[in-house]
Order: sequence, then C-alpha cells, then structure tokens
Amino acid sequence: MPLPENQPTGHLPFEPPAHFPPDLAEFWELWREEKFWACHEALEDVWKVETDANRKQFLQGLIHGAVAVFQFRRGNFVGATRQYVRAWVRLSSSLPEREELDVAGFLAGVKREVESAFDELSNKERADLVVLEKRLQSQM
Repeated sequence: MPLPENQPTGHLPFEPPAHFPPDLAEFWELWREEKFWACHEALEDVWKVETDANRKQFLQGLIHGAVAVFQFRRGNFVGATRQYVRAWVRLSSSLPEREELDVAGFLAGVKREVESAFDELSNKERADLVVLEKRLQSQM
C-alpha cells in the first residue's frame, strides 16, 4: 500500500539527468514532482525484473536515495539516515557515473537533503548506522 506523499517543497535534492534509460523515465518524472515514495514504487518494478546484478544494485541505490528523502521530509530521521547509508553503499560501486547519471552528484544531493537528520540521532543510533554500513558492505 502506498504511503501518502509529502507536500512538494519546490526544491529538488538533485536535478535529474537530461538523458537516461527508458526504464528509468517514470522514476525521474516522479522525482521531478517530488513524489519520492512513488519513485520507490516505480523503480521497484524495474528492479524486480532486472537480471544484471550490478544494475540491480544500482537501481536499489536509487530506490534507497528516494526513500531517504521521503523519510526525511516526513520527519523520520532514523529512517532517512538508514536509507541514505543503504543508498551510499549500493551506489558506491557506480561512482562517479553510471548510465549518464552523475551518481556522485545524486548521493551528494540526497546527503545535503538529509544531513541535518544525522544531528538528531542519539549516540546509539549513530553507532547502529556504522554497524549497518559494515554489514551491507560485507554482503556486497
């Protein structure tokens, strides 16, 4: 079941690329509309049928980036930071660019959007992020 979208702010964390593969068109259209949960839903359909493991990881990273912004804008700072860490780990192997996407710029934009959420975390929540990052990296 889709979650309700946040009200658009008129600010995009990252300007979508001018050119992208056709199967990413809906993701970037929804991103422009600041419908970040819908971005997740749209790209999940693409991710589920992808057979290339590296591309699948790339798609997962984009999904996590969109969800990080969605969670941040609804005030879920723990969720936003956890999703950002997931995005960073998944997309790090695609740096600096993949499929005409400035992956480094995408990650930087999402990080700028959610950065203040890190300040809201307790010491335990910060430590949990480190554990999450290490666990994800070991699975790669």
